Amino acid sequence: MEAGLFLAALLLSCPLIRTSPVSADDCILRPIAKDQGDKVSYTTGKAVSGCVSRSTMRGDQEVHVLHVKIKEQIGSFQLNVSSAGRTAPPERKVLFVIICDKYCAVTVHSAALDLTYVTHNSFLSRAHIPTRNLPLRAESASGERLMLQVKEHYKNITSFTELENPHWIHFQVGKDTASPEECIVQPGFNARQYLQTEVLVQEVKHCTSPNGMRRKEAHILRVQQGPEEPSAQPVEVKMSVVCPEGKPLQELDMLLVLQSRPSVTWNIHIIQNTVKILTSGSYSISKFFPMQINGSVLPDSELGLIDLARQTGFDDITSYADIPSASHVTLQLHRCEPEVKTLPPTSAQPLGAATFIPEVFNLLRLWNCTDDSIEIVFPKINMNFPPLNNIKDITLLDTRCRAEQNKTHFVLKRYLGDCGTELEGSGQARNKLIVTQVSSPEKVEVPFKCDLPRNPHLQLYRTQDFKWPSTTVLEVNKPAYIQVSFRAASAQERLALKECSLQAAGEERRPILIPPDVSVLGPTQDTLGRELHRFSFVYSPAVGSPFPPRATLSCRVTVPFNGSTIKEAFLEVTLQDTSLSPSLRIEAVVGITFAAFLIGTLLTAALWCIYSHTRPTAKMQPVSTATPASESSSTNHSIGSTQSTPCSTSSMA
Repeated sequence: MEAGLFLAALLLSCPLIRTSPVSADDCILRPIAKDQGDKVSYTTGKAVSGCVSRSTMRGDQEVHVLHVKIKEQIGSFQLNVSSAGRTAPPERKVLFVIICDKYCAVTVHSAALDLTYVTHNSFLSRAHIPTRNLPLRAESASGERLMLQVKEHYKNITSFTELENPHWIHFQVGKDTASPEECIVQPGFNARQYLQTEVLVQEVKHCTSPNGMRRKEAHILRVQQGPEEPSAQPVEVKMSVVCPEGKPLQELDMLLVLQSRPSVTWNIHIIQNTVKILTSGSYSISKFFPMQINGSVLPDSELGLIDLARQTGFDDITSYADIPSASHVTLQLHRCEPEVKTLPPTSAQPLGAATFIPEVFNLLRLWNCTDDSIEIVFPKINMNFPPLNNIKDITLLDTRCRAEQNKTHFVLKRYLGDCGTELEGSGQARNKLIVTQVSSPEKVEVPFKCDLPRNPHLQLYRTQDFKWPSTTVLEVNKPAYIQVSFRAASAQERLALKECSLQAAGEERRPILIPPDVSVLGPTQDTLGRELHRFSFVYSPAVGSPFPPRATLSCRVTVPFNGSTIKEAFLEVTLQDTSLSPSLRIEAVVGITFAAFLIGTLLTAALWCIYSHTRPTAKMQPVSTATPASESSSTNHSIGSTQSTPCSTSSMA
């Protein structure tokens, strides 16, 4: 085989050309069927558009925006996040804003990084990752318009990257030190300094000879390498023949044509088959012939390359792909040896609901396990999956646990200890979704698992029985009940609760917990495998200050055997004074009292005015009274003197 490759390389340095009976004009390229199995993928650092800045360098959080455009009906990709040359978690937090133009499922891989995700039209398959939703006014906006909308929520942006149909995204954080001050979106942005993306070519085309014989295959790859790409870095090309269900086909005569700028060099990896090679620039065959071989001057057009392949003796253009700027290109051919035993043909059956619904649900992973609950949110109208618009009802294994419906979604939230949910150790919860369709009485079962969070979790309850669900409303001047929970990674790992505090808006942080006052419940089935720390406290606002609308509860815990690792749990709460509405505090009470006094005075004056105008004047006679000797006459009112009323004066005769 090595000798064959060596000989093929030497012969094709100046290939023999023959006149093909079939011209390039007779070859009309058509897309390859999806079920054929042939795949072309490439790795690149170039984005559709993007920018990077150091505007967050002085802050405590990087903000990275990924705008992903999906062509396939089922959109999915994997996001692998690593730190730029760091062995420990970075000091700054990292926020990823993931925006998909259609519904897409994202599988996240990260190593010990403090990551938070904000999503739009996307679902994260690892449900325990903290996720928030980002409302946008336009789903299909351009890069610049999206940037403006995102900046309304986050003032500074570390990077913005717009990608099409990614399969894998490899992202490095912590690399904005040498970037511009502002993130200004540019088309064709080179994001290689922090991102590499693997893309499956969506449109691989082919044309075959009329007799349908496929003994000789030509594979043409045109790589549009830009002038800004480093010429010293070769393009890695890997070509392989696979057959997952059997033995790969060996007896194939193949031609590989690689065309790009004349300065591009190729490092070719070929597995299993002897392949003839035509390239522009120069190339080497890794492992077998590492020396550089000069290529040829190849046509820079589709028809020219097809005509060249046919003149070389390969009439079947088995695959043709135009590839943007790339550092790696992979061509995987699905070829199997024919089976000796033949089976009777079977008619293809349409994909039924019992298969389609579980596949899509498992792809989207709509379930999310929190510390003590299972949450499921599923849209009623799915533009990408029309068969799912026929769903009538969704329940858990216990059919009494039914999803509620609003105009747009099915929403289900249930306690982790109910509805037939099983806990596997302390790491996962297992249950089933029971899906009922409008047009069929058949119930489709979708088994699922979700990971349970291990970080400390902080919850607030209104009553001392700590009955689910918890609340985020803290009533002032009344007992509040706090629970801190933790799932140990091993039997040796124990939680030590150090302190808890509350910080209301406009006030200093104040401690609310003295450790001896905590009751501890060990991990059991009743506690859902968690260790629970419970206590109560009463919050009273500071005297003379405005009533604070919100506050933050926080608790610090340590894991002693792990070098006293400190972890912190937070809970944002809304403050509520049930005894006196915040609008009726001391300032309002003083104002109301003064207003009542003023109204009373005016009413008294009005009554006296009415009385003085309506009494009969003819019958009014002066009445003499005896003055006690102890009283001075100067202190008595003279009945006959002029008297003044609040509304008039009258003289008595």
